[in-house]
Amino acid sequence: MKWLTNRRGLRQLLALLPLLLATLAAHAQAQPAGNGLRGDYYEGTDFEKFVLTRRDATINFNWGQQPPAPGLPAEQFSVRWTGWLVPPASGKYIFHVTVDDGIRLWLNDRMLLNEWRGQVQSNYTATVELRAGEPYRLRVDYCQYSFDTRVFVTWELPASLTAASSSWRNLWGVAAEKPGPRPISTAYLFRNNPRPVAKRASPPPPAPAPAPAAPPALAAKKPQPITPAPTPAPRVRTLRPPRPVVKMPPPAKVAPTIIPAAAKPLVLADSDRTARLANLAVGEAVTLPDLYFDQGQARLLPAVRTALDGLAAALHAQPELRFEVQGHTDNVGNAELNRQLSQQRAEVVCLYLTAHGVAAGQLRPVGYGGTQPVADNADPAQRPRNRRVALRRL
Repeated sequence: MKWLTNRRGLRQLLALLPLLLATLAAHAQAQPAGNGLRGDYYEGTDFEKFVLTRRDATINFNWGQQPPAPGLPAEQFSVRWTGWLVPPASGKYIFHVTVDDGIRLWLNDRMLLNEWRGQVQSNYTATVELRAGEPYRLRVDYCQYSFDTRVFVTWELPASLTAASSSWRNLWGVAAEKPGPRPISTAYLFRNNPRPVAKRASPPPPAPAPAPAAPPALAAKKPQPITPAPTPAPRVRTLRPPRPVVKMPPPAKVAPTIIPAAAKPLVLADSDRTARLANLAVGEAVTLPDLYFDQGQARLLPAVRTALDGLAAALHAQPELRFEVQGHTDNVGNAELNRQLSQQRAEVVCLYLTAHGVAAGQLRPVGYGGTQPVADNADPAQRPRNRRVALRRL
């Protein structure tokens, strides 16, 4: 009897085996393997000239002083990695970035890191809560100015995935090693969204409207006698007495506000008049009219590079000149973030000038945020004038 019962259980297990295999196959199909990220490589530190696109398994590069790919220089290039990140578990993730020089990191269009400047090897972290199996749009921008070239993006997994087992080997967890950051596996990186949004079915076309029914034949009506309208009574206009004229006193004369000449910043009419820099007195400032920035950005626009080239040539020819490079913003947003942004703008200008022959000792970058406006921030048409860079002679 026991042997018969075991045979019956075996038959039931064999009957369920196809269903089990189908479930496992469906689960494997629902979790596709990652294929890395898309890497777009450019000449120039701000994506000036596109060179090539390739698939990168992860962001873990130490190129030293060698070109990152054929057709690219070993210095003065930039890379943009894009794709999707699918975390293996829910919880808190800590991203670790080691970089030389500039880095920006976005996740679902939210900027987690913005260290876009020339710098020695530096380390940064960003913490974010993620949900298991959910695709997150990932973008990483990198720029290289000179010398060594390296960029590593790693992460620390949630505690649920890194908890050490407790046993006598690690004194029941007391001596367990804390897991550190590790490279992001290609299994969790995708060039395209692994869960594309299903297209909505288009609604069916509306049914044609029924043709209007023919109006019924009008029955012949007996003509009615026409009654003349009553004659309206004549309107009588009532004349109102004229309003008394009140004479207003003449407006009081307001004395114009006189701004001392020393407080007015000089403005270069164009980039060819940089010879006037030598005539500035110590403490006198000059605004570069061609050097403006997009709101919230510290990126040099292509149109301003010609003006900076002329400025670099003038400063290189006069090495005795010293200037404070002032970064300014409008007053939109957080004041401290604006100060940091203005500091980045000043540093970007200094980096460009020093890369074109200006001695580093001639320049000192300082960010003032929105504390020194030259235009009305309440007027959207004038506000861009406050996003500027000025030079003050030292």
